[in-house]
Amino acid sequence: MSKLHLELSEREADDTRTALSTRLVGMRDELVHTDDRAYRADLKATIERLEVVLGRLEAIVAAPTAAP
Repeated sequence: MSKLHLELSEREADDTRTALSTRLVGMRDELVHTDDRAYRADLKATIERLEVVLGRLEAIVAAPTAAP
């Protein structure tokens, strides 16, 4: 799997973290209410991937910024 790199300001990273957290809440609610097994499996896999990304963002936002 190839990796992509994206530079964000601290504010952009925080905004992205907030947006992702909010979207994950909606996706988890959708997961609970879906009966389609294939869609549910895909949604669950997507949620798991995005939770990993959210964890990375949270670590970056929480880390102290190094002084230049």
